[in-house]
Amino acid sequence: MHTYFEPSISAYMLINQVSKSLDIDEHPAQSVQNGNVSKIISECIKIIESEYTEKRTRELLKYYVAHNFLKIMT
Repeated sequence: MHTYFEPSISAYMLINQVSKSLDIDEHPAQSVQNGNVSKIISECIKIIESEYTEKRTRELLKYYVAHNFLKIMT
């Protein structure tokens, strides 16, 4: 997956891709309630670390992935 789009959109797409691969079919709020958020974020971080070389891009993607869930938790 490449960041052709804004990093926030790329992060959203990554979350969807990871959720499908983990067979988690639920809204992010439901993932927080069910405890699946750590699985999703961990897998996203693995993918980000392996596929992106630019530090700034990696940090932005990690931020936006976490932000999708943290805004629900607060």
